[in-house]
Amino acid sequence: MLDDVPVSSFLPPTRRIILHIAVIAAVSLIGGPLLGLYVFNAPRGEMLTLSLRTGLGWGLSFAFVAAFIYTAWLIRYVTRGYNKHVAARKMDEFYRTIEGERED
Repeated sequence: MLDDVPVSSFLPPTRRIILHIAVIAAVSLIGGPLLGLYVFNAPRGEMLTLSLRTGLGWGLSFAFVAAFIYTAWLIRYVTRGYNKHVAARKMDEFYRTIEGERED
């Protein structure tokens, strides 16, 4: 069924994917360390002394979770596009069969 259509045609535009990755990275780098501070219940004075490893660890943890969720979304997006493509081809073939223009 995919002989005439490349798989990349089912993906979102490249600019949108790059934008999504940039947003995920920004949220991970900001939200991860802030969540780490909240979980450890750090007082205000310790906010500046939070180790870089802890903040980086929380940020990377956020990024990995977001990457898994984004990958699942991409798989779902491509699968929906593929299913729509297959349905459209089947309907086209059905109408050609009804009209007597069947290609063999």
